[in-house]
Amino acid sequence: MDGSSGREEAMLYNCGILPSNCLPCLPSTVPSVEKRSSMSSSPPSSRKRGALKLPFKWKDGNIDGTLFSSRMLLQRPRAGSQVPFCPIEKKMLDSWSPIEPGTFKVRGVNYFRDKKKDFAPNNAAYYPFGVDVFLSQRKIDHLARFVELPVINSSGDLPPILIVNVQVPLYPATLFQGETDGEGMSFVLYFKLSDSYSKELPSKFRENIRRLIDDEVERVKGFPLDTNVHFRERLKILGRVVNMEDLHLSAPERTIMQAYNEKPVLSRPQHEFYAGENYLEIDIDMHRFSYISRKGFEAFLDRLKLCILDVGLTIQGNKAEELPEQVLCCIRLNGIDYMNYQQLGIDQ
Repeated sequence: MDGSSGREEAMLYNCGILPSNCLPCLPSTVPSVEKRSSMSSSPPSSRKRGALKLPFKWKDGNIDGTLFSSRMLLQRPRAGSQVPFCPIEKKMLDSWSPIEPGTFKVRGVNYFRDKKKDFAPNNAAYYPFGVDVFLSQRKIDHLARFVELPVINSSGDLPPILIVNVQVPLYPATLFQGETDGEGMSFVLYFKLSDSYSKELPSKFRENIRRLIDDEVERVKGFPLDTNVHFRERLKILGRVVNMEDLHLSAPERTIMQAYNEKPVLSRPQHEFYAGENYLEIDIDMHRFSYISRKGFEAFLDRLKLCILDVGLTIQGNKAEELPEQVLCCIRLNGIDYMNYQQLGIDQ
């Protein structure tokens, strides 16, 4: 994409075909943020908005089945049709917005000398065109198989579509049993390759994206022996909560949030990659996160519907010629209430 025109094209895939996705904002009791109208084709009664508590009880490790039994089963929905787009200045809850790559801090050009992080260059390889949320009774791997992706032609050497499938558990973490599958949801983020990526992005970063896709192995120096490491282990998640003041955190929670907010984390080993004819899908499996990480997220889950969350991906720069780090993709999620969404049919 050349500057803003390409980004608008990506957004219009979601917003132009479904103009109802840009409904005017409605007033809310939440400070400075507005709630959207129901966007589902199902009757309003099926789109429940609960209080700030989980819609099920955790007893003996089982989830209340009514969460899933009351949900419509969607068969091959259009990618990005579930969560509406909203311009970032309108601040509408239960929506997504594009954000500038340059708002994230990454390893700067002199990082190996001064250990300083700087704002990233304001160009990304991929720009968002849609978001889906799907409930599921088991994890859905390689989710792209079950949605209708847009036809996007590309003459370049990179896939025209990038899909990030964040698999979130909705069952309690256990210290010893170590369950890694069960009831949960998928946050599915869709991105389109920038038309001008070959002009805007450094050749080294383009090369590293290709190495990520091809699952190359690199030799890493170590003591006493060098090791061979998959290049994909360099994939790094960028994340920040924008509106901590709206989340009513206790003092200990605020301390923890401030300590870890905007701290990047490598996605390994809880990630899987799937390549299709015109896409690359990255599945980030939170079911496999550590017990402590899972417990921390459980405490945060009931506030998710109030949370404005910026998410991005980058490839960690381990050499001077790979700095500054570049943003692979990024997006803003505005107070996503997973109780408003349906199940995804996975029968083929």
